[in-house]
Amino acid sequence: MATLGTAVAVAGVVHAQTVPDPVRDQVASARLGAGYAQMINLSATPDLSAASYRIDGLDPGAELDVLRLPYQAKWLPLSDEADLHWKVEAGGLRFRQDFHWNPTPDAAGIFGSKWTAYSVGAGVLAKVRLGSGFSIEPAVDVALARLQNRTSYGGSATVLQPALDRLLFNWHAAAWLVTPGVALAWTDAVGEGRGRVRGHVARSWIASFDETDPVQRFREATNAYSVRVEYLHPTAWKALERSMSWVAYGSYAGFFGANRHVLGFDAVAEVGGGLEVPVAPDAPKAERVRLQAAYLFGSGVRGWTLGLGLQY
Repeated sequence: MATLGTAVAVAGVVHAQTVPDPVRDQVASARLGAGYAQMINLSATPDLSAASYRIDGLDPGAELDVLRLPYQAKWLPLSDEADLHWKVEAGGLRFRQDFHWNPTPDAAGIFGSKWTAYSVGAGVLAKVRLGSGFSIEPAVDVALARLQNRTSYGGSATVLQPALDRLLFNWHAAAWLVTPGVALAWTDAVGEGRGRVRGHVARSWIASFDETDPVQRFREATNAYSVRVEYLHPTAWKALERSMSWVAYGSYAGFFGANRHVLGFDAVAEVGGGLEVPVAPDAPKAERVRLQAAYLFGSGVRGWTLGLGLQY
């Protein structure tokens, strides 16, 4: 992430002088808010899958874990062809990176940095059926999040701790997010099974508050998109008197806009499969429980996911 890359420049300044104001100016001029906002966005919005990622597009590389717990339900009908749904979601993110700092050949140092983000949000989603299997789904979500950094200093890097703590490392902030988005989906019978294609785009406005220091304050916008294709086919198996289906899917998701590369990658593909059963045995197209596994890959990033969740 750009945050730790910036530590190189900041560390050089600190090594020369540990006066607080020049260090603060260096951190402020680095404009790190885009990276902070993207991490918060990943914890709160669904376009990129909850998974474990290895990011090789950063130097040094980083590890990223994303977890989400979503739920949605029908709220009320808007017309014969449209329904309004409410939804809630909790999410979490962990981003780890070790940064080596060697001011001289015989003075090795290291920063072991871990970012953690938590979010909880709610929103409304309208599902409007257009005919021929197509539907459009406008939505808006509001969320609150907390981002914190915990960094340990080793070797020669320990001399930098008084100047960098609470400015670049070891601080926290809260933030709010407003995210409007829209999806276009197609679902229909394909052979003996059912196919689904869904595209989604969203923009999040993110602003911080309750920062450890004013230098961490930010107000940013982030953009995300996803395209997902899946195919479900019934099997002869049953679980709890419910017919089971296998599913295969692929997706492509990422960020767009000026800050799309800030985490070391801007897009990731996913291929996976699994098994699912309906929650209600007499409503196979309603909510379904899915067990799935997938592999994710892209330029500078790879990952995997194994999970159990609800499908809507």
